[in-house]
Amino acid sequence: MNLILPLITLTSSFCTMCYSMIMAGVMTDFTGDEIKTQCLTMGPYLLGLGLGSSWGDKIKEVKQITWLFRFEWASVAVLPVIPVLQLLTVFLVVNLSPAGMTLENKNLILTLLLCTSVLAFIAGTLGGAQLPIILKREKTLSQEIILAINYTGPLLAGFCIVGLNQSAAPIAVQIYIVGIIQLIGLFALVFMSPRRLRSLLFLIPPLGILIATTIFYPVIERYTVKSTYLGSKTSLKDLLHPATLLNTLEKFGTVERVRTPYQTIDLFIEPPQLEYSIPGNATLYLNRKPQFDMLSVAVYHESMLYSGLNLLKHSPKKILILGGGDGLLLTELRKHPNIPEITMVELDEGMLNWSRDNGVISQINKGALDNIPKNVHLIVGDGITFLRNSKEKYDLMLIDFPFPNGYDLAKLYSYEFYRLVKHSLAPEGIVILDIPIYLEEKSGDFGHETLTIIKTMRAAGFKNPFLFGPSASFIALKVSDEPLSFDYNNFPEGLTLASYQNLINPFREEDIDESVWKKTSINTMFWPRGL
Repeated sequence: MNLILPLITLTSSFCTMCYSMIMAGVMTDFTGDEIKTQCLTMGPYLLGLGLGSSWGDKIKEVKQITWLFRFEWASVAVLPVIPVLQLLTVFLVVNLSPAGMTLENKNLILTLLLCTSVLAFIAGTLGGAQLPIILKREKTLSQEIILAINYTGPLLAGFCIVGLNQSAAPIAVQIYIVGIIQLIGLFALVFMSPRRLRSLLFLIPPLGILIATTIFYPVIERYTVKSTYLGSKTSLKDLLHPATLLNTLEKFGTVERVRTPYQTIDLFIEPPQLEYSIPGNATLYLNRKPQFDMLSVAVYHESMLYSGLNLLKHSPKKILILGGGDGLLLTELRKHPNIPEITMVELDEGMLNWSRDNGVISQINKGALDNIPKNVHLIVGDGITFLRNSKEKYDLMLIDFPFPNGYDLAKLYSYEFYRLVKHSLAPEGIVILDIPIYLEEKSGDFGHETLTIIKTMRAAGFKNPFLFGPSASFIALKVSDEPLSFDYNNFPEGLTLASYQNLINPFREEDIDESVWKKTSINTMFWPRGL
């Protein structure tokens, strides 16, 4: 039995689907909207499969093997380059857009998604054109078996990409692995060619393209990511001198990128600009959302901890931290060695390891994750699962989660989660949550995301959410109906001035009209909405 055509069927459907998933992953990193990105990638990809099949079906029998080799060769040569083209598209769109326009702009994101749709359509067309030829040429196996093999490829592709992502494999590595599998299929196809030696020589260019892509993808990614963080702008004329443009970007710092099974960690390090008296800085981003920089790190973590201690009115016996994988809350808590029990639950072990090993972050957290005191229990696991199984009651809960920029993170801001929080809270306990407080540009009113979070908290049993922090925003919760307010005489003397200035409540929730609350959704795990 000749297995070459079934092998081509499997590798072609497997690899084109893998590349479409890689494309969706690359663009999701920049748009932050996984559902839209997946839809606008997979839809055009499937359309391309259909049109490609129609194209391949019209090829005359005498030229079918020649065109099959051409289609497979084009797939092997072109598809590894597509993720690079995506990065270049992001770079060009961001840099050529008007001043002030960033990746937060919906029109900019739509432009990027449409460009990805075109690239996904090309991938689908190259994959779809091969199937009708294989169906006509394969004489041993029935069409039903060939179609079953063709459908098996995307199934295996899903397992493959999920596995690579769970192992935190970089995009360049994913491209290389899929590209090698494609080359195996093309190599097998050579044996159907009457000119095998000549056909073997045709394998050299795709192999060179694959190796070059694997080498240069991380470099292009670094410049693209840095450009989006800087919000750099340029002109078409400047693009004619790429070396000068890249040298300019290089002067503004470096980006260290680490992927874990759960998130993408970026540390943007900016060197000091002595001629302008601008100090150096380092900013931490999780899934491209800013967490803190060296100039604001004290404000963020002091505000979070000391707001809770102030509102609690008594010394806590048990403190629970959910998140906080950078170790900075632990650093602040080490100033209070008399707290009997501190439990920290962090989902991402990769984040913990990186925070230990990275020179900048380990310097900021003062090695808090290396030498953990006896009163601190560090648990690597899911916070929701921990709360479901926990029978403890905590005096103070500090919840430091990523912002809900996708449905997978929306569950951390859901009704069910807040019910679990309430169940684990002591009767007079306090919860401090880092949340995004969005305000409408024109009116200054709360955005629908913030309103959704507040209404969801209320529905879970927290009647008087207390919002504070004009620079680093938080919400404090308590089970009782007693309104919360700070006792400014009880803050520690060593608190920085910037933290004092952040511990105010400039938000007037009581001014929100009742009709607005009626229109606001409650976010649940089973019906995520409003975020």
